[in-house]
Amino acid sequence: MRCCLLVSSVSVVVPTRDRPERLARCLASVRAALRDGDELVVVDSASVGRDEVARVATTYADRLLRVERPGVDRARNAGWRAARHPLVLFTDDDVVVDPGWAEAFAAALERHGDAGFITGRIDAPPGRPLPWREIALKRDLEAQVFDRTSVTNLGHGASMATRREVLEAVGGFDEALGAGGHFRAAPEVDLFDRILATGWLGRYEPSALAFHEQWREMDAIVQLDFGYGIGNGARLAKLARSDRRRARLVARNSLWDWGLVIAVRQWREGARRLAQASFYRVVGTVLGFARGIVTPVEAGHYRPRGER
Repeated sequence: MRCCLLVSSVSVVVPTRDRPERLARCLASVRAALRDGDELVVVDSASVGRDEVARVATTYADRLLRVERPGVDRARNAGWRAARHPLVLFTDDDVVVDPGWAEAFAAALERHGDAGFITGRIDAPPGRPLPWREIALKRDLEAQVFDRTSVTNLGHGASMATRREVLEAVGGFDEALGAGGHFRAAPEVDLFDRILATGWLGRYEPSALAFHEQWREMDAIVQLDFGYGIGNGARLAKLARSDRRRARLVARNSLWDWGLVIAVRQWREGARRLAQASFYRVVGTVLGFARGIVTPVEAGHYRPRGER
């Protein structure tokens, strides 16, 4: 028989933009995972079809917010700042969560008082073949602890938990990063960098299970990897100013281990399109770094010219 652990209530934040069908699947699963007292906040990131998004959101959510400028991190920041509870969970609108997802995260945050963030296990939907290239998955079965030397797949914003006090201390997500931002990608790893820099640890909790729909075709994956590179290069440029030791670790992982080494191996194995995507990611990282290093940073956040 399952032991009932009394844990604090949580607020779940789901950003969305013009994907009402995926949003409905996501919210139905989140609603089923919530307990009495938990809260579900949906943030519409400037959807064109706002009425359709609102119809879906109000069916499941406790609150619907809207930001008038697109950007996943603007939406996430609006969501956690409006949340009622000190424990805040995040997922994305193309994710379906397990019924025990929210409780697993809440219990892990209470069990590990040193954790500034916790990421969860993300797998592909059951019964579907894995795509040519996995997008935003973390399938490890063992728990992990992260510190300032950890650089390899810390997890994703598609399934993560943190504390309001931590978000307030680092100013939340950098709105210049991520989908709709100036630098396109890498918002969660940048957030993890800044949380780890303040002395908190990070953790990975495999019992907090979610499923990320792998819906992109190969051409879109190549473009996506280039964008990932842009964001990761900008993250690296920020680290070069604040934590050179970590910057060196991230640079080696991004340009070599997760970059050229993989690209060459994929090319030799005949996976030419995957090799192209990996190579584009390396090129994007170099370009993102070049752009980031000349972009002002204030209080750990980018302030692109024209957005100040």
